[in-house]
Amino acid sequence: MRKELKKPALILILITVFSISALAQPMQAKGPRGNDRMNIVEKLNLSEAQQKQMKDLRFDLESKMIDLKADLQSERLKLKQLLSADEPNKKKIFGQVEKIGVAEVNIEKARIDHKLSVRNILTDDQLKIFRQGMLMRGDRFGDDRGGKDKMKCDPPRHHRP
Repeated sequence: MRKELKKPALILILITVFSISALAQPMQAKGPRGNDRMNIVEKLNLSEAQQKQMKDLRFDLESKMIDLKADLQSERLKLKQLLSADEPNKKKIFGQVEKIGVAEVNIEKARIDHKLSVRNILTDDQLKIFRQGMLMRGDRFGDDRGGKDKMKCDPPRHHRP
């Protein structure tokens, strides 16, 4: 029975490790991408009210992410405990995997909510400048993940503004 669980458990652990590294990428304004971000901010010519709203949104997201990532780490730790049992319970393990999935979805929803809130702060002209700057940097703020008509697509997916 142990051999039957070793391979799926190893695969699950590898997926978990790679997911953690993908989710743990902080937003930074350093290096070449940071310079691009600063140029975009200057081009947007945000009003003081818009700057305050953006700052408040950023702090709000960071605060939410602390709690959401802590929940995710907690659920992953519980999975590790279940997997390390002498006689792992498949039903409990799969239930825990579901909880991890919910935690990951909650993180993604928070990011998308943030991006949609950013869109609501910007004027139409500012949004065009912002999107164009993001596309030049390789980010996907509102594009269709590489399609031809990037400027006409719906909400952002996985990348942060």
